[in-house]
Amino acid sequence: MADRGLTLGVEAEKGSFVTGKERLDATTGKALVIYQTDKKVAKASPLEMAMEYLGRSTAKLGLTTADLENLEFKVARERPAGTTVRLKQTWKGVPVWKGGISLTVFPDQSVGMVNNEFVAGVNLASVSPAINSTAARNVAAQHLQITGDIHFETQDLVIVALKEVPYLAHRIVISSNAPQGEWESFVDAQTGELLKVSDIAFYYRHDEEHGHGHGQEPEALPFPMMVNGTGNVFDPDPLTTAGVSYFTSGYSDANDANSPNLVAEQVSVTLLDITFSGGQYHLIGPYAEIVDHESPFRGLFSQATPNWNFNRSDNAFEAANVYYHVDASMRYLNETLGLDVSPSEYTGGVQFDPSGVNNDDQSYYTGTTQRIIFGDGGVDDAEDSDVIHHELGHGLHDWFTDGGLSQVNGLSEGSGDYWAASYNRSFGLWDPADDGYDHVFTWDGHNEFWSGRRVDDSRSYPSGLVGQIHNDGQIWASAMMQIWDAVGKMKTDMMFWSGIAMTSGSSSQNDAAVAVYEASRVLPGCTNAEVLMVHTILSNRGYTLPAFEALLPVDWLSVTATPQDKTILVQWATVMETDNDYFTVERSTDNGATFAAIGRVVPNESGQYELTDASPYAGLNHYRVRQTDFDGEFSFSEVVTASLAGEALWSLSPNPVVDMLTVRFPETDNAKVNNLQVLDLSGREVMRVDQLKAGGRLSVSSLPPGVYLLRSALGSLRFVKK
Repeated sequence: MADRGLTLGVEAEKGSFVTGKERLDATTGKALVIYQTDKKVAKASPLEMAMEYLGRSTAKLGLTTADLENLEFKVARERPAGTTVRLKQTWKGVPVWKGGISLTVFPDQSVGMVNNEFVAGVNLASVSPAINSTAARNVAAQHLQITGDIHFETQDLVIVALKEVPYLAHRIVISSNAPQGEWESFVDAQTGELLKVSDIAFYYRHDEEHGHGHGQEPEALPFPMMVNGTGNVFDPDPLTTAGVSYFTSGYSDANDANSPNLVAEQVSVTLLDITFSGGQYHLIGPYAEIVDHESPFRGLFSQATPNWNFNRSDNAFEAANVYYHVDASMRYLNETLGLDVSPSEYTGGVQFDPSGVNNDDQSYYTGTTQRIIFGDGGVDDAEDSDVIHHELGHGLHDWFTDGGLSQVNGLSEGSGDYWAASYNRSFGLWDPADDGYDHVFTWDGHNEFWSGRRVDDSRSYPSGLVGQIHNDGQIWASAMMQIWDAVGKMKTDMMFWSGIAMTSGSSSQNDAAVAVYEASRVLPGCTNAEVLMVHTILSNRGYTLPAFEALLPVDWLSVTATPQDKTILVQWATVMETDNDYFTVERSTDNGATFAAIGRVVPNESGQYELTDASPYAGLNHYRVRQTDFDGEFSFSEVVTASLAGEALWSLSPNPVVDMLTVRFPETDNAKVNNLQVLDLSGREVMRVDQLKAGGRLSVSSLPPGVYLLRSALGSLRFVKK
């Protein structure tokens, strides 16, 4: 939001420059980020791999051997693009605020995306505070002159460096609605001096773009059951589904009033896995959870029926709308893309308040509580999936980086805009020539309330930066949507979040661009042509990337696994091979946790290969092909699955299908699959059948032409078919 005269001691971003494969500190020449290294580490635990690299790289990072002793293991995340290890900096047991190092070990054991945030010169003689936290809190509160509700507070003792000087300080965070914000203050723990104050909430728009207390907290429910409900929602928003602009007759907010046009754009959806307890249905599930965090306190919208069939003039409409979109987005990331992301401050689904911010026309994500709060001014923010996905994008940025969200160059604002645009554009309802094709906040903005944002910004980085995070973020979002148009939603989403997961709290747009490019080079299923496309688009936008290298000696065309009687035939094809020595087919029988070789195949000129697994596992078999160079380097194909159970097979026919799809699966006495789902490639459920017998038929004639995933289970076996 616009500065309200309370900010104190906020420093400008440090100067830096990119050269070769590094970003260096403009003053010291120390490496702040190393995009690519020439070093590999031995396969070991994440901490051991990180320390092996750091032990050989102290000079480049401006560290000493003694500095390494002040690094403690924070977390390691293994994802498809590699294992990211994060180390936090301490001094005499006290954490150094924002200090630490993170790095990513790629699947070939090479090290890249080293983020060096180690704070030099921390050598305080004493870490015993003279001022207690209560006195420090009073200093901060007096400066803020709080007159409204306080939603939450937190206090901790840290070492913070300001203008290169380290201080022992109490960090005080107070979230209030007057003044509105999540206020972070640092108070000198020796003198009581107020060192720094800033609002660290992440808002979906700048306040100049305008033309805790009580409330219900999450609590344990007695004997809860997970059930499905229904609800009316906008998906993605009424203007997109109608194909009109805001000022078209019947398509304006009109102070939250219903109109026949807007009601017609509501759709009924399944609200998955809501909670039934004590005779009431609650919008609480494994991926999304309603809270009543701040004013206006309207409760949790629990009710005696599982059907939230409300119109937009009812506040319960917004509650169901947010639940549906957050739940679908988190399922897509975790179940479809397999990226394993969730909040860290609490268990369960993403917590959201659909009616907050004192009814203001603003929404925000708070990193301290990891909650999302939506306001009601103008168009109710929780009615627009773009606002929902933008604020969720802040949370995802925070969670993928384990608390290392960066707003340098408006990186997180642009990331939120990308996540909103990626979802909206996936419907294919706007043509590229339509103005709405490039809108962000299609329903909430581009109207009398505010101007919205776009993802067709043609400015180059860094010359186009203006120093305003929401404005600058459009450069990043627009570049990513160019890649989206070139390679498609699923691959771009995978590259995007896999790259963001390698970044840190001081990462620039350029760092993130390199990380996305690095992710494209190592993710299964990305072709050399697509990697070159990513490199070309980002380079043309002004980002400085390492020179393009076709790392993979094999450009995979396809990999399939087909059951044949009592065997499974693994087939694969390549477009290009360079320095390829041989292929190894590997099989996993524990859902991909471990793989073992079952056969070797030598290259040929045709690029067409196959190997028969003569002794497949009776359940679900996962297969991948390892390609090995003459120098011992290797890469993997994507993982494919096939299953056998008795003498029957799991299959779909015909495929492609026009009307009736026959589903066959391993038959036992009275075998049935339960909860058979059809999902689109965004992870949204478009059809569900509670129970289907082997050989049963499923009518899909009502679905628009496209690619879908059929997901179900038989006993302990899980099946996903495209």
